[in-house]
Amino acid sequence: MGIWLPFLFLATFFFGKAFAYQEQFLFRDAAHFYYPLFHEVTRQWKAGEVPLWSPFDGIGMPLAADATPSVFYPGKLLLLTPLGFNFGLRMYVVMHFALSYGGMFWAARTWRCSVWGAVLAAITYTFGGPVLSYHANIIFLVGASWLPFALASGWMLARRPALLPGIALALALTMMILGGDPQLAFHTMMMLAMGAFLCVLPWRRLPSWKAWLQWRAFRVGALVGCALLAAGLSAIQILPTSEWAKRSLRATTDQPRSMYELARGIGSEEKDRFNALLGNPKPNTHARHSYDFSIGPWNWPGVFVANFSGKMYPKNERWVRAIPAEGRIWFASLFMGMLAMFLAAYAIWNRPSRRVDRWLIAIGLFGLIASLGWYGIGWLILEIGYGLGWDGDSLPIGSPFGGLYWLLNMIVPRYAQFRYPAKWWIFLAFAMPLLAGRGLDQLRAGKCLLGVTIGTSSILIVVGGIVWLTSTSLGSTLPRVPNDILFGPLDAPAGISQMSVGLISAAVALIIGIVGLHVLPRRLAVALVLIVATGELAVGNAWVAPTASEDLWNTNGFDMTSLPLEKRDFEPTNFFDRTENHYPTEFAEHSSDDRMIAGLKIDRQNDFPRFHLLDTVRFAPSVVSITPRDYETVWSLARADKTLMKFVQDIHGIGWPTTRSPWEEAWWQADIDWHAPIDPLAPQQSLEETRQLLGVLSSSDKFRVIKRANAGNWPSTYKWDLANRFPVILEASSENRLKRPPAPRTASVNTTLHRTSAGKMKLTLAGTQNGWVIFREYFDPGWQCTITDAQGIQRTGVPVFRANRILMAVPVEAGDTQVTLTYWPRSFVIGAIVSGLSWLALVILLAAKFGLAAFKRLS
Repeated sequence: MGIWLPFLFLATFFFGKAFAYQEQFLFRDAAHFYYPLFHEVTRQWKAGEVPLWSPFDGIGMPLAADATPSVFYPGKLLLLTPLGFNFGLRMYVVMHFALSYGGMFWAARTWRCSVWGAVLAAITYTFGGPVLSYHANIIFLVGASWLPFALASGWMLARRPALLPGIALALALTMMILGGDPQLAFHTMMMLAMGAFLCVLPWRRLPSWKAWLQWRAFRVGALVGCALLAAGLSAIQILPTSEWAKRSLRATTDQPRSMYELARGIGSEEKDRFNALLGNPKPNTHARHSYDFSIGPWNWPGVFVANFSGKMYPKNERWVRAIPAEGRIWFASLFMGMLAMFLAAYAIWNRPSRRVDRWLIAIGLFGLIASLGWYGIGWLILEIGYGLGWDGDSLPIGSPFGGLYWLLNMIVPRYAQFRYPAKWWIFLAFAMPLLAGRGLDQLRAGKCLLGVTIGTSSILIVVGGIVWLTSTSLGSTLPRVPNDILFGPLDAPAGISQMSVGLISAAVALIIGIVGLHVLPRRLAVALVLIVATGELAVGNAWVAPTASEDLWNTNGFDMTSLPLEKRDFEPTNFFDRTENHYPTEFAEHSSDDRMIAGLKIDRQNDFPRFHLLDTVRFAPSVVSITPRDYETVWSLARADKTLMKFVQDIHGIGWPTTRSPWEEAWWQADIDWHAPIDPLAPQQSLEETRQLLGVLSSSDKFRVIKRANAGNWPSTYKWDLANRFPVILEASSENRLKRPPAPRTASVNTTLHRTSAGKMKLTLAGTQNGWVIFREYFDPGWQCTITDAQGIQRTGVPVFRANRILMAVPVEAGDTQVTLTYWPRSFVIGAIVSGLSWLALVILLAAKFGLAAFKRLS
């Protein structure tokens, strides 16, 4: 139990207030993205539904297929306990920190660190800045918590292939994927494959190159087998996500992003075909956004020195924002402790002979360089050029060119669909604590090392003092940057002062730890090192995980996850326009310690960006992690044309009060038009065809305009009636188009929609004639349609057509009384079957393994 004392202290220090005062985590995605998202997933599970569909994102969107909701992750059971969602969410976060701590301790002990060294590694990894910052990005916290298990068991498998390490690796990868971080699972397999090929076996002393290659192929093959097992166990997530991702912006491009897309002839007629390959992707594309959250090298000292870059919040004191090349921030803090990093540096300098230590150094270095992302060789050349006064715009290369992340995009199949180089940093955050534990075991502080320590500490103190004395003047020399719309103007002197305090505290921690190792008995010395390392992380990262009262999220004061959809204030016909969230101008002009709470209140009031899930309100466009191309194309065209935007909003009934809106969620009509399928087209062709289709709809003579003298804030809009039908264009190839016998011109069909669950709609029809039922819900191939006629006979497998690019249409016949739409995609069904069989096979395999071992012992 003693090994858990540092965890209990630090967990209480960082998270105790949240439990004592019933608070939730306040920073960024933890507050306004994951809380409402997990709330909706929990609500659907409690209502007895499988959370496959969200009717509140846009005009409906797949939920489970988006991966981020991590619908099928077993840890979500914590959110379903009788203790309530709010308590469960706090436990969900803290339990993954506990899992991270335990996993790192186990990994360090597996690699023969002492108990003291393993505790130091667990402390540094779990409460270092990178993992601690993930409290606000929960799916990546889940991935980081399973990473030690995956890497340690994977190394064991690569070193000596066996059943149990293979199963452990497969389970860890499965938890990463189900937990919402499949990219980390992919990165983990890359690092393990590198270890199996380069580090596990010696490069000499093998009889031939053939034997050399066979041994490595055998170990890589064992890793591939585990990856396939993990894919089977998590197929329930992988298959829907893969199907959904194929329709996303990530999967479509008119510029080749890799050698494989170049070979496929993508963008063959474009003059800028090679721009993305050379590091110049088009603005506002996934190829460009994939380089967001790159970590510039000027941030690296923050690993050793607390708050080296200044604090990001609650006030705008991050002085490196004044560096022109600084981009978006992924980790609030990189700080892992000066003493621990000194010990890690000692282990590296000590020329480690063990292969696992060399592998740790390799993956840490790989993570460091890959996280540079945008700051590739091209960036370095451009910066040197700017410094010399020549125009870098004439160069054919862009900033990421020549960097490791750029190279991964070029040579790894489909890697360009991933994003954010900073995700690689977690491997450095993993390797350094383990090396610190190794350094603690190896270090014997002699006079030479003591002298180096005293000299280094003295330099840090002197530099820290000078920086503190000159912080105001240094801050005034930095370029001016725009005020942050939430945190206000940049206070660079305050950030530089924090750096100076970090330098001095780093010196104090270093000299206490190393001098203690020199003068104290070994047990007391290592205990002192652990205390100093714990104190460093507590003081240096104290600001990283702020919380606020959970009443800010649930204004009505009770757990809303227990209310089924039919008892919520849900108006399915009402849509609202999602506009940019605007904070008061005084936020940008002045800073405040309470600014994050004030900002959250405004976010909550405006349902930004996903708070609408708490209020069961439909917003369009949607905010999802995987954005579908068809939906986003419609909205991107609308954003570029105010008139078209007005039409797009009106055609979907956005912004109209429910009681006065002419739009229904579903209606019958007799006539429609046809168009060839647009989705299979290349991105540019798809854009142009969508533009033309919207143009035909907006200029249709089937509309008449309503103009109200007392409209107030209501928009003038379009209305259809018996004489002026609602224009609908369905998409299908000529052989798949249906012809309906004409309905009487005076036909009128009454429709009533019932929706008691997220993924099921029942439309009752009265006086049905041949024609079409149009649903104002996002088109997805996963919708299944059943129609019941007046005799109670059901027709299953009724085709669902794409209407007006993003809506749905269903053919009906005279006498039909009910149309039922159920979201039950085939990819989910197949994935569930594959996962079920895989888990069953795993249980049988383990039972046979342990049963046979028990039988041998008894015999």
